[in-house]
Amino acid sequence: MNVSRFAAVFAAVTLVSVQVAEAGTVSGKARVAGKDDAANIVVYLEGVPGTFKVPEKRPEMNHLNLQFTPPVLAVVKGSTVDFPNSDSVFHSAFSISPSNPFDLGLYQKGREKFVLFKNPGIVELFCHIHSHMHGFVLVLDNPYFARTTSDGEFSIPNVPDGNYTIKAWASPTTTMTKTVSLSGDRVINMDFTLSASRD
Repeated sequence: MNVSRFAAVFAAVTLVSVQVAEAGTVSGKARVAGKDDAANIVVYLEGVPGTFKVPEKRPEMNHLNLQFTPPVLAVVKGSTVDFPNSDSVFHSAFSISPSNPFDLGLYQKGREKFVLFKNPGIVELFCHIHSHMHGFVLVLDNPYFARTTSDGEFSIPNVPDGNYTIKAWASPTTTMTKTVSLSGDRVINMDFTLSASRD
């Protein structure tokens, strides 16, 4: 009885280990033509089947030095994003984007409000008080995405086998689309050079 139970547990652990080991990775670089800083480009996969849980730790879009920080945030749909105010002045974050409109009202330093992003889409952020403040939340269908470093590097690990559309998005509307096929534990290297035009 114990031997059978041990065998079943061992088989299950082995299966999980094999599944994780065989998950692929998409990595590479993305940049916008003519720009030196390649940070905050979001590279993401479309068409990955499954139901995905939101992360236990809620993502955060801070108000810091009169800016939205980070300027671009990617999240899975259904995520609740915290909007703390770390400045010594009042802020009032809002969006009129059709997918997830909201208005947090006026709040001061030390206060934290939040928004539940139910629908996929690009959410453009503003502040009622500081007109220069501008940010984006990109709400995606699955967790297979990455935001580039200042050098444009990105890595999307643990991707299941399949054929997918992969996109690189730079605010506000610049997108480049490719296709990618993953099988086993392969590492696929892909580079993107996006046009600076607003198409």
